[in-house]
Amino acid sequence: MSANLEIFFQDLQKRGLIANVANLENFCHLKPAEKVIYLGIDCTGERLHIGHLFLYFQTVRFAKEGFRVLLVLGGATSKIGDPSDKDKERPLLEEKQIENYQEKIKSQLERILIKPKKIEKVDFLPLTQFYQDNPELLSNIYRILKINNEDKKEKQ
Repeated sequence: MSANLEIFFQDLQKRGLIANVANLENFCHLKPAEKVIYLGIDCTGERLHIGHLFLYFQTVRFAKEGFRVLLVLGGATSKIGDPSDKDKERPLLEEKQIENYQEKIKSQLERILIKPKKIEKVDFLPLTQFYQDNPELLSNIYRILKINNEDKKEKQ
C-alpha cells in the first residue's frame, strides 16, 4: 500500500471530503497512469463564481499528489441551462453562447490554476460531441428535471 496515497486519503476523510470508499486498497495502489481526477463544469455563464472555488482547491490538492487533472467543460450539459432558478424552467442556451462561455471559463481556469503554477498541466475536455446523438434528450427532458427535489424525496 502506498503510504503517501493512504495519508492523502486519510487527510481527505478527516476533512469530511469523503463519505464512503468502495476499495481503499485499490486507491492506495494506483499506478501513475491511473491517477486521474476530473472536475466537470457546466458553462452556463461567462464567469466562474465562488461556488467553484472549493472544487478548484481540491483539484489542486490532487494535482500536487501526482494526479492528472481533467477539467471537463460541459457543452451538452450546459445546453440545458442553469438549474439555480427554482421558480421557472431553465433557459435553453444556444450552441454559440455555450462555446463562448467555454472559452471564457477555460481562460479563467488557466489564469487561476496554470499560470501561477498551482498545477503543472491541465487537460481540458469539451463534451459537446458526447450528446450530439441525443439532442432531444437534453433539451426536452433534462432541462425540466429538478435534481434537488429528487434528492429530498430520497432522504425522506
